[in-house]
Amino acid sequence: MARAVAEALTCGRHLLVEAGTGVGKTVAYLAPAVLHALSEMRPVVVSTHTINLQGQLVNKDIPLMQQVMEHHPFKAMVMKGRANFLCLQELDYAASLVVYQGDVLFERLKQWAEHTETGDIAELDFVFPDWHELCSNQDTCRRQECPYYAEECFYYRMRRSAESADIVVVNHALFFTDLGLRMIDPKSAIIPDYCAVVFDEAHHLEDVASNTFGIEFSNYRVVSLLNRLRKRRDVAMTQGEYQLVQSTNDELFSFFSAVPKQEFFLEELYEFVSREAVENKASELIVMLDSMNTQLAEQQADAEKDLKDRIQGYRNILTRMATELRQVFFGEHDGYFSWVEKPTGMRHVQCVLHYSPVTVSDLLAEVLWGSIDSVICTSATLSTSGTFSYFKSRLGVSDCDELILGSPFDYRSQALLYVPDDLGDPSETSEYADKLSERIRDILLASQGRAFILFTSYRMMNAVFHRLKDCVPFRLLRQGEMSNERLIKEFREDDTTCLMGVHSFWEGVDVKGERLSCVIIDKLPFAVPDTPINKARCAQITREGGDWFHDYAIPQAQIKLRQGFGRLIRTKTDRGVVAILDSRIRRRYYGREFLKYLPPCRLTDSVEEIRRFLGT
Repeated sequence: MARAVAEALTCGRHLLVEAGTGVGKTVAYLAPAVLHALSEMRPVVVSTHTINLQGQLVNKDIPLMQQVMEHHPFKAMVMKGRANFLCLQELDYAASLVVYQGDVLFERLKQWAEHTETGDIAELDFVFPDWHELCSNQDTCRRQECPYYAEECFYYRMRRSAESADIVVVNHALFFTDLGLRMIDPKSAIIPDYCAVVFDEAHHLEDVASNTFGIEFSNYRVVSLLNRLRKRRDVAMTQGEYQLVQSTNDELFSFFSAVPKQEFFLEELYEFVSREAVENKASELIVMLDSMNTQLAEQQADAEKDLKDRIQGYRNILTRMATELRQVFFGEHDGYFSWVEKPTGMRHVQCVLHYSPVTVSDLLAEVLWGSIDSVICTSATLSTSGTFSYFKSRLGVSDCDELILGSPFDYRSQALLYVPDDLGDPSETSEYADKLSERIRDILLASQGRAFILFTSYRMMNAVFHRLKDCVPFRLLRQGEMSNERLIKEFREDDTTCLMGVHSFWEGVDVKGERLSCVIIDKLPFAVPDTPINKARCAQITREGGDWFHDYAIPQAQIKLRQGFGRLIRTKTDRGVVAILDSRIRRRYYGREFLKYLPPCRLTDSVEEIRRFLGT
């Protein structure tokens, strides 16, 4: 893998490389990336999706490479988005506001600001609820005109430090945000000019790019700005004017409660509510935001310099909000679509409007593959059915080198795959939940707990949890009861605990040894077919003459299933069982595709065989 990465970087080629768990992917791309950066005298960017992998790179892999490459000394730097950093100008201004006088948390924040080297929220050991008002913000930033810009600004200090780095570590979201800025104005880029990029966890690129090049507008966007203006009292608007804007915003978002779905196309709203009423209310809010902008412009003309700059920041936010609302409700929708999400469990956000591209392939073909000398994409799950065809079609890749590497693990002796043939096709019925729970109970007793139980829906996870909680002699931890980090910690410390999780536990979680001896997967992880994103993508595939099930649904599910399988064997000494409780693998024609491209291990339909394999 290291040779392939080195050749791609040296020759200015793109490379897709899949490497199984245990290969040492990070070392394999870091060594040639360092040498290439040093020879080009420009950094190589390494982009990850999860915080876990970023932490592993910064705390383990990069320090290791700095030791073993002592004859090629290099500097590595992590870059984060603006919202992670405290703005000292905003802190000064907040200190003058009545609302923070005598506030204990604000005083703690000021003390922290005097001692922190980075100003990074990750260092903060308490929660400051108004962080979003005091962090660095592109709309209110004064840049060179700010008195802190030259030396003290935490955000620009990080950016200047990154300019001298050889390896710059970012996440996918920041990378694509930077790419979007370069499309508009190369001088506004965040990341220093680089010679190549390595995407680790590259199977997430399509979804992250779709989010970054789209719009998200929550019910709290307008409210948040109004709260900020109310606190600051440096804008001459009355409480009545604030209340009118907020009530208009609330009325607009109240329409969406009429739709009995968590996610739906904007067009679906008009089956429940008059289009005219919704669009009139959206237009009313846009006019109010524009009117606020005009009022602020009039006040700005007579203001002193500091207040003039602050008002310009507020006006930038208003302009952005009005523009985005126009696109969501009245955009031309050429290659984009508007949809609505009603998230659960969030304090302020009950509804989010989205304006998303149907595909990012044409866009990335130009601004990524066509503009950067060498792009390296790697993951343990980049291929589907033994090729990169799916990844290339979704990401707009045309000309690249390709390499698929196996794993150094002996799966035939280390792992057993259990697939029943008697459960029938999965369903959301109470009867199926009963059967599924009973089988999971049998497997847990055979494995003596020590299991991850991965589900494709919260509904089924909760149904099984309630059926099992008093029927097994093991502690059952369930996603949502505490933070994911705490759940993993509790799982590691209790040797019979079982952890039940949904999406975020299918990948990026690393538990080695006997502590994790069994991974149970409730069914093949096909994406929910009626979500707006999947519907829009599948409709496009059908319009272009493709088969959405074979070209989209199956490849996506293959990647997710292989990620779930990959939780089990993390070292050469791990042993355990993966149980996929979906009889379709045995009975449906496409089941063979899933089995064929899982790691090669023994297959059984006997729970007794699980006991023998684990020696229980």
